[in-house]
Amino acid sequence: MARFHGILLTLVLGLGIATAATADEAALDLLDTATPYSADFTLSGPKGIYQGKVWHAKGRERREVATSGGGQAVLLLRDSDAAYVMSTGGRWYVGLSLHAAGSLAGGLDAWRVTKTKMRDETMAGVKATRWKARADGPKGGFAGEIWTSREGIVVKAVGVLEKADGDDTPVEMALSNLRIGNVDQGKLELPQGWFGFDLKKVPADRIEQAIEGIRPMLESRKGG
Repeated sequence: MARFHGILLTLVLGLGIATAATADEAALDLLDTATPYSADFTLSGPKGIYQGKVWHAKGRERREVATSGGGQAVLLLRDSDAAYVMSTGGRWYVGLSLHAAGSLAGGLDAWRVTKTKMRDETMAGVKATRWKARADGPKGGFAGEIWTSREGIVVKAVGVLEKADGDDTPVEMALSNLRIGNVDQGKLELPQGWFGFDLKKVPADRIEQAIEGIRPMLESRKGG
């Protein structure tokens, strides 16, 4: 499960803490800004430091990090209620429901978020508003600070991922080279011709068992 958890860490750090919020609203609703953009990002968390790229359009987002196996990605398709965990090196994917992916990523799909404005600042050349932010759910949440652009894009987030078992983790995410405007739509679609498994109908509480069952087959593929 280590590789899958590494990819889902990208989901929970890159997407979960990227929440521009008003009082008590769903995190997944709030991170889905109407403004299309692409950017480079850096994630710092319990597994080390990741360098990657993000592509976003309304209803769709992809985050990708380079790894020794050729790259890992998460493709979030809210408009079709699906999330895909992908190995770009192995050219395989596993399709999950948004609820199942959120459950694996610390209950992200159930997070409710609030924020309090602190002040306006400039972050990585982008005019941004700094907020004290908190997200809570049945399996944990996030507490810290976020910086949002005028479009609602989170350009930086620093804080702690709180887990139900008390194993809290400091995290930081920052965007750079932010580009506002149309993005490559090919990055926001499931690649054609790749090997994959569709687990979208598997209940969330059985996803880990299902993934463990197919893991040897996936990891035997080149770069997987």
